[in-house]
Amino acid sequence: MHFLPKANPLYEHISVQKIIIPDVLEKLGKGGFTGYLSYSSADFESYCIFAKGHLICVISTDKGRDKTGFEAISALFDKIIITGGEINVYRMTADLAMCAHALVLGTKLFNGNEVRQVDIKGTMAHLKNQRLNGVVHFYTFEHYAMIFYMNGQPIGFYHDNAKEIESSPEESRKIAALPGARLDVCATKPLEELMHYDLLQLVNLGKLWETAAARSTTSREKELKTPLPEGIDHCDEKLTELVDDLTEVAMAYLSREGGEVIKKRLQEAGGSSILFDSTKTGVFLGQVEQDAKAIDSHARIGEMIDLMKSEIAGRLAV
Repeated sequence: MHFLPKANPLYEHISVQKIIIPDVLEKLGKGGFTGYLSYSSADFESYCIFAKGHLICVISTDKGRDKTGFEAISALFDKIIITGGEINVYRMTADLAMCAHALVLGTKLFNGNEVRQVDIKGTMAHLKNQRLNGVVHFYTFEHYAMIFYMNGQPIGFYHDNAKEIESSPEESRKIAALPGARLDVCATKPLEELMHYDLLQLVNLGKLWETAAARSTTSREKELKTPLPEGIDHCDEKLTELVDDLTEVAMAYLSREGGEVIKKRLQEAGGSSILFDSTKTGVFLGQVEQDAKAIDSHARIGEMIDLMKSEIAGRLAV
């Protein structure tokens, strides 16, 4: 579970049945919003963090497994469509949005270390010297506290019972001193660098939402169908679903042209069955990568290819 401060609510407990979530994300971006949107249900949570209208990260955690970027948005949309629920939106300063990024996607300099085994004074001095951007997070099973840092200096404090970002470290010290208290230290890049990445510009939210809705409908239809007799080969069904997934990924990064690339390259290679052959699959993905660079050299093509590899491995796993 991620612990982001809930100090400045813009909206709370808004039913997802009353909104269209891609529109909400787009409006927050266009409005120059800084802060985060959160959603949670049983064993699932998702955070969309904004800085000055840039969607600098999305993370979705399902049963302890984290997904980020495109995959996180897809997981969020799937869960909302299937489960319903509520969203919350909290404002932040831009500096705190940077710290929120550190909490969910930052580099862990300490990860669950017992406070009593750490030289806290020396650690704080090191963070100052290293001009840390990020968060020091103290926690027990029942309580937590955070110190937010920018350029090695503390810029605010927050704990589990706080209604606002505080200026005193007193509660952080109390929680750090509790028996069994542990410590995370999370670091991230300066805000200016984080804002070079904007998922709103990289991903077609409307298309992802339509695909998630269609996937939900297809899943329900399959559940209503009579089960196939034993012994029927499901390879064709697997391949159809896999090609749909690859097309969806390509369109998310390259719009309609991405889907056409998948169709064209599979036809030239001899059909979707080549995806069972690792060598032919490697050639296919190499061609897709070249085509993608020709379409949009600024797209996150490496990330797209990695997602496709993951989809192929997952769908065709025994």
